[in-house]
Amino acid sequence: MAVITISRQVGTHGARIARALAKDLGYEFADKSLINKVIRQYGLTRLNLLYDHKPKIWELFDQNSTVTVEMMNQTIAAIAARGNVVILGRGGYQVLAGMADVLNVFVKASDTARARRISRRNEIGPEEAAQLVKADDELRARFVRLFYGADWADESAYDLVVDTSDAPDAEAIAQITEAVQTMPKPAPQSPQAAHLKVDQVLAETVAKAIIPRDQG
Repeated sequence: MAVITISRQVGTHGARIARALAKDLGYEFADKSLINKVIRQYGLTRLNLLYDHKPKIWELFDQNSTVTVEMMNQTIAAIAARGNVVILGRGGYQVLAGMADVLNVFVKASDTARARRISRRNEIGPEEAAQLVKADDELRARFVRLFYGADWADESAYDLVVDTSDAPDAEAIAQITEAVQTMPKPAPQSPQAAHLKVDQVLAETVAKAIIPRDQG
């Protein structure tokens, strides 16, 4: 059993690569939408104990809230503990850092390639596309720095870096597949996602929300 986290720059096709990878491997798939869904369902119960009123949705995602960070980390851990899952974004590589059964992947591409793809996708000019790329990089970096105190763009923090500047999705998927298939067997005492302790209610919430392997 293995867990793959995918972090990506905008315009790298990272999201669709992650989805296709999960489908090819027969893995479950978790992205921002699913993680937020679990936080809403599980978090409302928890936050009702902390607030003297019913929490509004913005309170669930207050970036300065340590409760939000804790719930996000617990949700990612609960998803990872299931094994054989691809987790897209949300700082998963930081939450699961050091786990012997986790492959942390960073998907990147040149600024030029990314701007070209964004320009074509959004039907906007190259200058505006380049600005969007820069803004998105800053947003992702701020998210990881704020939540985890880490440098999102530090490639040394990942087990595998895939460059899609001039490569098709299939090549990136093949690289990641080979990397996960050649992962060494974890030592019994090594930290592993499979050994993470998960709150039963959270585990059940994830099980109901997770995208089934045959639909990944």
